Amino acid sequence: MMTYDDGFDARLSAAFEKADAEITPDIRFTQRIESRLGSVMNPRTMVLGGAGASGSALAATQLENLADGVVFNNPILTQVFDMIGGQSIVAIVFALMAATFVYILPGRRA
Repeated sequence: MMTYDDGFDARLSAAFEKADAEITPDIRFTQRIESRLGSVMNPRTMVLGGAGASGSALAATQLENLADGVVFNNPILTQVFDMIGGQSIVAIVFALMAATFVYILPGRRA
């Protein structure tokens, strides 16, 4: 089996090794980033998250067509759906989704 070898891989590996040798670890930078990771839930995040969850709940109440025509074969689910109402269930689902995003997404930032 023949392969084309123009030395590119060797040059690329050498360049990465040279760059790795020039890196000097900065302890202060590492400590600063690690300290930010622990304080993710600040008041601004909670207020924006609450506003987002409330807004999505209000928007979901306008989606009554989404819940129309849903039929359950289970009589208990039918009774719960009739008692709570389609709009409320859709609003609850959207609010839970928004709250989940608000809880998860800030943890992904550094």
